[in-house]
Amino acid sequence: MKRKVTYLVLTLLTSLLLYTTASAQRTMSGQPSLRVSSLYNGRSVGAEAFFEQYTLSGYWLAGIQGNRYNAPLSTGHKLEYIHALAQGGYMFRLAGTRNRSLNLYAGAGALAGVEVLDPWRTLPDYVDVGRGKYAFVYGPYAAGVMEWFVAPRFAIVLQASLPLTFGSGIGVVNWNAGLGLKWNL
Repeated sequence: MKRKVTYLVLTLLTSLLLYTTASAQRTMSGQPSLRVSSLYNGRSVGAEAFFEQYTLSGYWLAGIQGNRYNAPLSTGHKLEYIHALAQGGYMFRLAGTRNRSLNLYAGAGALAGVEVLDPWRTLPDYVDVGRGKYAFVYGPYAAGVMEWFVAPRFAIVLQASLPLTFGSGIGVVNWNAGLGLKWNL
């Protein structure tokens, strides 16, 4: 009995994924969308919001991202960092189901913004980190995205990105993994 229930559940999930007409006309060229995501970077959680527009082979995007980082200091304190970034790029469709309810993308773009050190002023005055409070950060990023349309205008998005942030006090190479929601307009 347990085996039959497992088989039935897997069959239903597979048929929902492959045969839904949720997005058959939602990823057409020129179709705009909005996406909001929560990001995890190994140290803390951030957020992003993007305006996206589909093309024949993928979609372009423009938006903002905010990330929080921390780094241990030799004094035993933690130095907090915040990145407030503007981003833009293009994502190429690698694969998708016939009805476009599940799509895989890979792409790249550029980012620029500001890094704020110790934004909540938690460090004592005698701790000197050897940097100014603000720094300009910039660089390219590579990303991978999977979107799954669960309704005609609504998708769940899983993503991973590898931004190179030059000018940052926490290092050039960082990573983000995220979960988000997309609404086609």
